[in-house]
Amino acid sequence: RTLADLGCGLGADALAAARAGIRVYGVEADPLTAAMAAANAEAAGLAELFTVECGDATVFDVSGVDGVFCDPARRTSGTGRRIFDPRAYSPPWDFVTGLAERVPHTVVKVAPGLDHALIPAGAEAEWVAVDGDLVEAALWCGELAEVPRRATLYRRQGSGFHRHQLTGSGAAEAPVGPPRRYLYDPDPAVVRAHLVAELAVELDATLGDPSIAYLYVDQPTRTPYARCLEITDVLPFSLKRLRALLRDRRVGRVEILKRGSALVPEQLRRDLRLAGDQAASLVLTRIGGAPTVLIGRPVD
Repeated sequence: RTLADLGCGLGADALAAARAGIRVYGVEADPLTAAMAAANAEAAGLAELFTVECGDATVFDVSGVDGVFCDPARRTSGTGRRIFDPRAYSPPWDFVTGLAERVPHTVVKVAPGLDHALIPAGAEAEWVAVDGDLVEAALWCGELAEVPRRATLYRRQGSGFHRHQLTGSGAAEAPVGPPRRYLYDPDPAVVRAHLVAELAVELDATLGDPSIAYLYVDQPTRTPYARCLEITDVLPFSLKRLRALLRDRRVGRVEILKRGSALVPEQLRRDLRLAGDQAASLVLTRIGGAPTVLIGRPVD
């Protein structure tokens, strides 16, 4: 019923909670931003449900609220430079993760690149992607945690979006085997949530290399969690051989996917000197530790 939004910014998340009928107490350190958040609440007709205090989030008394939402600042004040180390967030990471021990319903918005080692014990870590783009991550703590890891995908359908969710431990390992006829490139939310093994079970798939998140199957299965390619060729990587093969097939347009390869796609595209009216997909990867290129085409 009551929520503290620590570091509420302009109030977008707090306003969403207020529209759901939750009484929100926003805290924002920057006076101008706090004033703008209050103005947004007034303009939205939600000033009675969302009030803003200009102050230090770390000293706000959370004992009087049912839940806490915290979106720590991940950019340096003044320069706007992105902060990659969570321990340099504002409020500090130790304070943010400690909220879960003080409030039974705690949610923390984090950068999608968060190291799994920093996830508090017992928290549910969720990664969110929209149409294949990884956009954010969150930690659901205390009574809000349902599973260790979750990947949430939103796919555009007509004028709206359809949601898909894959869950699991984040610690399972997929079986490894040779490349097969079809390759699945998992959505980045699935990869970041460490749920590739769970997807492998769903697709009856194997990895070509234990450290690379490409899955291989004999027969394709429609899934929202990965893109599928039909593989026509598997070659040890050789620029000369690849160039000759693409020339023989009159390939003039390629998309280049890569995982586990040090090659730069745009440089490779120039080196291939493509000419022709056909298209192909190239996958730069490793199979059994060896640099490999797969040639294929997308499966609708």
